[in-house]
Amino acid sequence: MSKIPSVQSLERAFSLLEAFMPANNELGISELSRKVDLPRPTVSRLVATLEKLGYIRQNKETKKYLLGLKLLHLGAAVQAGLQLKEIAGPVLAKLRDQLRETVYIDVMDGDDRVCIDSFPGLNAVRTIVEVGQRSPLYAGADSRMLLSSLSEKELEAYLKRTELVPYTPETITDPETLRRVVSEIRKQGYSRSVNEFSPGSACISAPVRDAGGKTVAAVSVSFPESKAGTEYEEVCRSAVMGAALEISRLLGYKPEKK
Repeated sequence: MSKIPSVQSLERAFSLLEAFMPANNELGISELSRKVDLPRPTVSRLVATLEKLGYIRQNKETKKYLLGLKLLHLGAAVQAGLQLKEIAGPVLAKLRDQLRETVYIDVMDGDDRVCIDSFPGLNAVRTIVEVGQRSPLYAGADSRMLLSSLSEKELEAYLKRTELVPYTPETITDPETLRRVVSEIRKQGYSRSVNEFSPGSACISAPVRDAGGKTVAAVSVSFPESKAGTEYEEVCRSAVMGAALEISRLLGYKPEKK
């Protein structure tokens, strides 16, 4: 497999940001130029772009530059992910021990779902879901659980910009079918799939909600397709929904009383 070429401008932009860490609070163009070993005109252009995006700001008195507040938002997002993983871990471990299948938790990253923690199954025959695994939001129960959290307007925008490419013969590639399935997920509170992203595997997924009721993650169990459509699948569905609700409550979510 050939190595993907790097983007030089991105590398240079990140080298500028890293020049401020850990102790360089303020730096001028000349200082930045020396630290990153780039010409002043190049540094000036990069700084102007980063400033426009909010990642760098200028001290109007000293005319030097500091890291911008935009980075705080990124740091908060990372911290939130770490907090979620820490809170969910014990619940996921218990769920894995109960079902003896691979269980994991995903979050949405752009138009993908990303696994942030995974507990491998204990059975001899098991599916594998690695931390960091990505898939598009339309393919598989875990992904569609997150897709269903979008508003109708957001869903339509996603469908307009996304080509529904099949990963297996069972992948949903028809927009109208996808709309219908997403609507069903919202009503029933969970999603399921068989052989849609990874051949030979089935999946049940349920939403994790924060204190405001917003879906922030999805808890899933992945198991061999031979167990799909059996009473065992119902056991998995009930257990996964219970685990997702437990994590949600730990995050401050309070379900509405019926």
